[in-house]
Amino acid sequence: MSKLNCKAGDLAITVRAEVPQNLGHIVHIVKSLGVQPWSDFGEVNMWWVESLPSSSRLLHYLYPDGTIELTRAGPAPDILLMPIVPPEGFNEVSDWLESHCARPADMAHWIAKWSDYEEALRKS
Repeated sequence: MSKLNCKAGDLAITVRAEVPQNLGHIVHIVKSLGVQPWSDFGEVNMWWVESLPSSSRLLHYLYPDGTIELTRAGPAPDILLMPIVPPEGFNEVSDWLESHCARPADMAHWIAKWSDYEEALRKS
């Protein structure tokens, strides 16, 4: 099995999604669900994730019969997630998000700020 992107306790962003509404969703990685089948990906490492309490966004789950479930928590494949690493001097990612983003759920704004952070890392 390949190296995991995330670990329990991480904050992560959905960088790939089968349901477009899930793209850019920031979640808290709660616990491992082990290796399970997921959609067309086959057997993958799965996490139980939760939306941030301050976020109004919900996770969207599309079922084979076409129904969509909206929920604050549920399973997510590791291969669709990227952990969020705080810049030096911040104890938690949420500190960084709150100081740089008016609304963390605002994906375009968040990605722009994240790009600024990555640019600063490259320069240092």
